[in-house]
Amino acid sequence: MKVRTQIVFFAALAGLTGCASNIVHEGKYAQDEGWRKGTVVEIGPAKNLKRPSFYDCRTGASDKEGNEPYVMVAFLRNGHPYARAAKLPADAQLQVGDKVYVNFKDCNAPIPKRNS
Repeated sequence: MKVRTQIVFFAALAGLTGCASNIVHEGKYAQDEGWRKGTVVEIGPAKNLKRPSFYDCRTGASDKEGNEPYVMVAFLRNGHPYARAAKLPADAQLQVGDKVYVNFKDCNAPIPKRNS
């Protein structure tokens, strides 16, 4: 009986350890810091984006930024679909359908293209 208890304990411990490990994409985009794999689904002026965004950086934007280009990125968080609306970085050459990394915690984070 004691051996069976130890086996169950170590199996549970191994399962918890696997869930607690931090995933880091391309060696620099850590999930613990808010980075997720995403796909660009819409680009346009902030006031014209149609898709709803759970993580919306437009709420902090002033009215004068209504015509500034924004990007909508769809991603999964805990297996559930979400979207992030963020200001399109000036140097970004993103198009709808591009595979990117998005940080749902930081409106000022870049939106880099994924290598894979």
